[in-house]
Amino acid sequence: MPVFIEDWIKNPISIINNIFDNDSENFDSKLDEFFRSKLMCEKDYQSIPCINDVALHELTPNCLVRYRCMIQDSFDPVYFTNVQTVKNKSTGQLKKICLKYKETIDLPAGYEVWEDTVSTNDKKLNHHANLQQRTTFFCVPIPGEAQWVKELSRAKSCYVCGTIADERTVDKRPLEADEAMETNQNNQIQRIEQDMNIVSQEKDTDYTICKVCYKTKKFNPDEETETVTYTKKTKNEKITENNTNIHLNLLNNFPLNKNENGSACLVKTYEDSEKYKINDLVEFIGIFNQDPSLAFQHDEHRTDSLEVEHERKTQEFKIHKENKIEDENHHLCKCTEMDIHITKVTEHSKKYILSEFPPSLVPRIHCITSFSLLSNNPLLGRESKVEKKEEMQVEQTEQKSDYWSLEYNQFLRSLLKESNQNLELIDDSILFDQSQIYLNKLRNEIILMFQEILLGDALAAEYLLMHLLSSVFMRKDVTILGKFCLNITNIPLVDKKDNSKTFADCFYSALSKIVPMSHLFRFSIENMNTSNLIPNKDYTKDKLISGMLQLPELFHLVIDETLLNAGELKQKGLINLNSLKEIIKWQKMNYDFGFHQQEFNTNLRMLILSETKSILTSDVQLKLNHELGKFEPEQYERVINEFFHEEKLNLINYIRKYFSILAHIDYKLSSSMQQLVENDLVQIRQTHLVKNKEKMSFEDFHTLLVVARLQAISYGKSELTIPEWNRAKSLEIERLKNRV
Repeated sequence: MPVFIEDWIKNPISIINNIFDNDSENFDSKLDEFFRSKLMCEKDYQSIPCINDVALHELTPNCLVRYRCMIQDSFDPVYFTNVQTVKNKSTGQLKKICLKYKETIDLPAGYEVWEDTVSTNDKKLNHHANLQQRTTFFCVPIPGEAQWVKELSRAKSCYVCGTIADERTVDKRPLEADEAMETNQNNQIQRIEQDMNIVSQEKDTDYTICKVCYKTKKFNPDEETETVTYTKKTKNEKITENNTNIHLNLLNNFPLNKNENGSACLVKTYEDSEKYKINDLVEFIGIFNQDPSLAFQHDEHRTDSLEVEHERKTQEFKIHKENKIEDENHHLCKCTEMDIHITKVTEHSKKYILSEFPPSLVPRIHCITSFSLLSNNPLLGRESKVEKKEEMQVEQTEQKSDYWSLEYNQFLRSLLKESNQNLELIDDSILFDQSQIYLNKLRNEIILMFQEILLGDALAAEYLLMHLLSSVFMRKDVTILGKFCLNITNIPLVDKKDNSKTFADCFYSALSKIVPMSHLFRFSIENMNTSNLIPNKDYTKDKLISGMLQLPELFHLVIDETLLNAGELKQKGLINLNSLKEIIKWQKMNYDFGFHQQEFNTNLRMLILSETKSILTSDVQLKLNHELGKFEPEQYERVINEFFHEEKLNLINYIRKYFSILAHIDYKLSSSMQQLVENDLVQIRQTHLVKNKEKMSFEDFHTLLVVARLQAISYGKSELTIPEWNRAKSLEIERLKNRV
């Protein structure tokens, strides 16, 4: 019987059950083979709804979904029952059902759970063979993901509100991005208000609460009948939309909580969980579950019981069997009752009564397959997403290298195709030589664009290009190779009386249209004293509270220091300041785990915009060369917008791929070039090239080598050659003489 797309996307549970019933011994391999064969087809892959692009209320329960995310927190592995034996109530026939990829036991009609009470203890020990481990990750949408990335990803998706476009919705005007965001936020606000009103504010009252429709049944011992009424908020209990949004962001634990939107998810993985770590970018494909009753079930990751102690009194949650409750409107809802006897409820106890991750806000995804996102740029290929099972044993670094080599070749071929070259006659061995002229033209276009963005400064354009290609490629002892924190000074200011945009605002707006993920941080006394930059562990909730600096690799952080005024940094501000300095100098950050500090390596691109030399140390300082007396944002934006006009969209996409691909070129220094570099360094050290007749320091030499590497990479070369080395020397000499 053929499997239609609606079967394996809308109802993957039925596929899982069929595979298990037909071949339970080879269940895992058969299931993996089935879904990987589906994902090999690009159209089938794009037909899977993506949580990043689709509102949660549009998704069918237990459907197959994709989720592009960053792992924000991880929990300890837990055991679960993989196979459960059930018994037919009529015939007594036993049957095994699969519980993998499921939140609850879905009993077939006429069956009940069977427990072996007859077998000996030795035979009962065999039941432990049905226990397997799974690991849960708390995941959030990729922080600071650019709008163009979201739009391109949404445009590639074939899913339209249930795979097949509904006739009633085709003629309607599609929601704009802002409207869709507002609608999604309003839906989340309504859900969280329902969740937060489940616990009544009244005292000494018994309640039975329906977990699905959120109706409260109040029991009055003086009355023979029971009434069902809607829970209503009093004027004092209403939550403003602003406070609810703040609570949403805190609950979802987004690193950039003021700027982010989307849904956090609890992803439960069954295989390959050890290859992922916190802050990794991953795309999960699995079964979507948003059952509201999960908010009241025992959390498998908590060791304490479902009890709340308040004023030395214990309130027990008693979960009863399913009953059908009929309200006054004769509406039947099949819900699980919960009797809660509460003498007094406070905000302190409410956080334990409600789940830390209510499914209305944080859905569950049971991962069937997953893969690391080497880049969230949607313009790149998908070859690394469907590697074969035997290829999973290959070293991860080799996988990455092969992927980027393939992407680089395809990128060069696409450049040649634009120039109407016959690709069939071009072998990979001569591909670079044939495409070199077109790659240089693209590089010149980038320099011209950056020169306009940086007010006509060609030298600053070169350093900005190198900065966007920089990446930490080696850590050896106390030396971090590849980092390139750039501090651009002499930033033009605007009149403080005007509420117009600053140069940093306009510059970041242009930059965010090129890089796939970025954020602008306003470095001020107030922000430093109040912002949560460092992640910290909350042991009472057993969760990692995110900080603004919990970011994935190659994230671009722009720091606007032009707003910094005189003031006093408090303890929190000093901690935040030291964390920024530590990332810039060592590319690492210490997470606060209360009793100890846990060190995490970072690989962030830091760009500092300041009026004078920044109080933050940097690898390269460059004074911006311009003759502006006052910055005019309207005129600046008008010039920059010409580069991002629709007519130049093809060029912009090539620039976006240029930075994503060339940053991963494998670079090496040949023995002959190494000898030449050593001789030149000795000669340079004997001359005075810096102001005040100071000789080049060790840090200056290290920076020169980094600049040489980035210059070679910017021309698409994997080896340093004499032209790039000479150009690197001239750039550094010019900067050190006149621009520091």
